[in-house]
Amino acid sequence: MSNLQDLINHDDDGDYLPSPSPPQQQPQHASSSESKASTTEDLPDSITQEHILTSFEKIKTHFPAARIKKIMQSDEEIGKVAQATPVIVGRALEIFMANLVEVSLLEAKKQGVKRITASHVKSAIENTEQFDFLVEAVEKYPSLKN
Repeated sequence: MSNLQDLINHDDDGDYLPSPSPPQQQPQHASSSESKASTTEDLPDSITQEHILTSFEKIKTHFPAARIKKIMQSDEEIGKVAQATPVIVGRALEIFMANLVEVSLLEAKKQGVKRITASHVKSAIENTEQFDFLVEAVEKYPSLKN
């Protein structure tokens, strides 16, 4: 429990928030042009769970545990929420979003563009079995033009 407790901090109003992650040290590259080339050329053809977790380490945004707790408690069937639960749900959301963005990036790269649009996200959802539960939610958005 002490490890879990290390992940949690109180904010001023008593809600629990994840502690900030320590800054990651970036490896030294020979030149900046080499690092730019490697980020665009090293994209895999498919996304593995290991790749997602590696890119997850680069995530700087976090879902606020206080807001997650409020959303969870808005359901009348849910009573008390353990203090670690919103933190864990927030981390799961971060991994889910990293996965969705990585797959959407692959769709954008297939089209030869650098900007992810709603059409790329829709295509990623439709072409990835893991996201089948979202297909109905993206039906209203336009499909990619081939």
